[in-house]
Amino acid sequence: MLPRAPHPVKTARFRKRIQLPAFLLYAQVLATRFQDKIGHMATEAAQKTYSFIRSRMSWPKVIAWGALATPLLFVIVNWKGCWLFRHDFRGLLDFVYVFVWLVLFFAIRTRLRLLLLLVTILVILTDTRFGMVEMNASAESSCVQALHQMQSSLGAYRVEHQEQGYPDAMPHVKLSFTAEKFYRFEYVPIRSVSGTVVGYLVQATPARRDCDFHRSFTITDDGRVFWTLEPRAAMLSDAILVE
Repeated sequence: MLPRAPHPVKTARFRKRIQLPAFLLYAQVLATRFQDKIGHMATEAAQKTYSFIRSRMSWPKVIAWGALATPLLFVIVNWKGCWLFRHDFRGLLDFVYVFVWLVLFFAIRTRLRLLLLLVTILVILTDTRFGMVEMNASAESSCVQALHQMQSSLGAYRVEHQEQGYPDAMPHVKLSFTAEKFYRFEYVPIRSVSGTVVGYLVQATPARRDCDFHRSFTITDDGRVFWTLEPRAAMLSDAILVE
């Protein structure tokens, strides 16, 4: 007995059922490939941008180089101990910013390193806070204030001891931390023929001239302040400080 031939209408419906999922599968494959291609292109663009900015050093190496260069830079800056003399140990926090700057410096490419270095130099040169005069201004101002404090104390002593005049030695005067740290004060009494102290000079000289502190001050009993940049105490023949 011969096999029965398939019904033509049922066969066409079966083919449509087979072809429709195949078409959807093909479209899904094309969409997946398109998405992969777009993602690959985006990844390549990001890598090119990243490689244009980032150096070839890995992050552990970048951090290690920054950690090594920071104390080395501190040793150079503090070669004579002047940096710590000026800023104390609290100033060590400034080197946190130095470490961050060095990490950024080692993390970027050579061209960007040169640009970063140039911008940093320009900022340092144009910022007036980094000038020696500006850096010494606080210490010098504290010194002059301390001299006036001493003059007031000596004047009060003379009022209380009119017969004795000024004291033979400088009375205790509480000065600011900055004045005591950066300057040394010396009381020089001026005596009459009878030995009475009729006047005085208070001389203030820098504690460390090797750290670029050069200005000395001297105050008289009448309140005039003289100053000089020479490595000695200021004298009455030097310039008068205009306050």
